This record gives sequence, structure tokens and C-alpha cells, in this order.
Amino acid sequence: MTRETISIAAFKVWIFPTLVSLVSLLIWNDVSTIKTDVKALMAQSNIDKTRIDNLERMVYKTASAELPTKEIPEDSLKNSYAVLPPDRLKVTRILYIP
Repeated sequence: MTRETISIAAFKVWIFPTLVSLVSLLIWNDVSTIKTDVKALMAQSNIDKTRIDNLERMVYKTASAELPTKEIPEDSLKNSYAVLPPDRLKVTRILYIP
């Protein structure tokens, strides 16, 4: 074997474990970061679920109670007005039912 072949073989023997160690370190760092992020997201998810459950309880409790009905007098319906934003001031059709 020539001197060059021996030095190339020695370099390969040295570089392979170094590269494997470097890649392993990068993967371990990424996995530990992902684990931390997942833990934080799980904690936030539990908080959000609790809030949603509490809101659902409040809504269903209010929805199950009977609301008082109030009749609207016909006089107030004749004098009803609508406020439109400036870009919707163009009236295309007016419908009046007495």
C-alpha cells in the first residue's frame, strides 16, 4: 500500500465516528427541544380545554333557563331605522309592507 492510501484510510477511520457523533448531538438537541415544546403545548391545551368546558357549562346553563318573551308593539316597527356604513348607502330596492 502506498503512503497516500494509508493516510486516506486513517482519515476515514477518524472522520466517520466524528461525523456520527456530531449528527447524533444535533438530533438529540432537536429532540429535547421538541419534547420541551410538546410539554408546553400539552399544558396550554389542558388550560384551554378547561376554559372551554367552563364556558360550555355557562352557556348551556343560561340556554336551559326560560327567557322572558316581550312583544314588540307594531308602532315601533313602523318607525324602525337602519344605519348603514358610507359604502353601502346605495339603495337598490325598498320594500314596504303595510
